[in-house]
Amino acid sequence: MALIRLSAVSLEYFEHGSGPQTVVLVHGYQSSGRIWHATQQALPAGRYRSIAINNRGAGRSDAPPNEDDFTVQRFAADVHELVDRLGIERFTLVGHSMGGATVAQYAVEHPERLEALVLLDPASPNGAPLSGPALEAFLDARTAARQAQLARGREDEVLDGLIEGHDPDQIRQLLADIRHAPERRLRGSMRSMLQLRLGERVRTLPMPVLLVAGDRDAVIPLPDMLASWAMYPPGTGLHVWHGVGHSPNLDCPRELAALLDRFIASSTAGSER
Repeated sequence: MALIRLSAVSLEYFEHGSGPQTVVLVHGYQSSGRIWHATQQALPAGRYRSIAINNRGAGRSDAPPNEDDFTVQRFAADVHELVDRLGIERFTLVGHSMGGATVAQYAVEHPERLEALVLLDPASPNGAPLSGPALEAFLDARTAARQAQLARGREDEVLDGLIEGHDPDQIRQLLADIRHAPERRLRGSMRSMLQLRLGERVRTLPMPVLLVAGDRDAVIPLPDMLASWAMYPPGTGLHVWHGVGHSPNLDCPRELAALLDRFIASSTAGSER
């Protein structure tokens, strides 16, 4: 793990491998970069340099004081500043769940930087038709549900994925990251995600795009993900695993790494390294 100082915050990130292709991994709502550990380990280290970011408010990354410090737009801006600071010019960007909204925001703002874009059980680029009191009531309900989960000691319910067979220390720290996620981060980021309206912009993305999903996702049902897939450019790839939930990076990290390897190889064939 490492910490890097950006203009507004310091972010923690986890790096693996030293290959010529760079993959940047963005986690979702209550999670942290540790959810990518097994996927990073499974990516061939000689071909890939993978960087899993802890968004502001996750793990040891800084957590600014206000809800409006935590938005999809700010997360995407942090990604951009981090890759610049690390000297990364071109890379593949992968986002899980709410991280799918973050990477969509990044892609429409900086399409020239991306070799490819991967959306893993992603949030919709068009958010949800909620506003005003209805939106605040939804956020209140989500906050209450989270507090009930934590009171039961069931941080693992957040993941909707298998934790058996993973590095126990990584899972312990991932669950601790979930428990310690500040409420202002969760409310601010959820409000921002639900208000996102990128459908018209993602339709014209120029880079290869792949949407990956599990058909047993209890967080974002498969019909909703197919609706998101239809918003992306014609030819956007689709891969659905049978019997897999919301977190393929936990349920089947080796298979996910192999899928990323194939997609990136096909997307970058003939390009300069």
